[in-house]
Amino acid sequence: MKNTQALDLITSSKNRRLIRLIIAAACFITLTWIAFNTSFRSHQLLHNQAHQAARSLAQQTAWNASFAMQSQALDKLEKLTKNLARDPYVLGAAIYDHQGQLLTKSEGFQAEPLNQGIAKQLPGISKLKDAIVLPIIDPDDKPLGFVNMVYLTQDAMSESHHHFHELGRMVLLMLIITCVFTWQLGRALKRWEVKRQILKSEQDDA
Repeated sequence: MKNTQALDLITSSKNRRLIRLIIAAACFITLTWIAFNTSFRSHQLLHNQAHQAARSLAQQTAWNASFAMQSQALDKLEKLTKNLARDPYVLGAAIYDHQGQLLTKSEGFQAEPLNQGIAKQLPGISKLKDAIVLPIIDPDDKPLGFVNMVYLTQDAMSESHHHFHELGRMVLLMLIITCVFTWQLGRALKRWEVKRQILKSEQDDA
């Protein structure tokens, strides 16, 4: 009878350990998936925000260039490209007419190839900078030309990217501390339960 009870106790203990191991493995897999998924989405969001900021700069330049092109003020167009290039994340900018003829460009500007519809993972295509091209139109929606701006997208998102990784490390540290605390608490509760069972057994024997 005692042997049967001992075997039942051992089997029950093994089953509980197996269940706890399965739960722990499921939690680990879930946390890993959430971490990678969140990281991917956050990086994509940072990139989209940087790209949207670049488009806003180019759009503002296109609006201002529209008035300058209507009055044929080439000096104003030159000022626009120079002012745009002062942004620390703008590598260069240029303004073209509706026939694609270059009107003015900032110092050091080199036109980037347009990669619309082409996968950016292909060899030879840079992920560090983007070419932003927006049309210049007059109030009657007549095309006057276009703005071409080379924007350092990765540099623009670097500060937010660094902050995101700092936050990720802090969350990971919090998870580790929580796991260690939970583990120690479980061990303390287990020791307390064992002592309680021993005292109860001794009292029953007495």
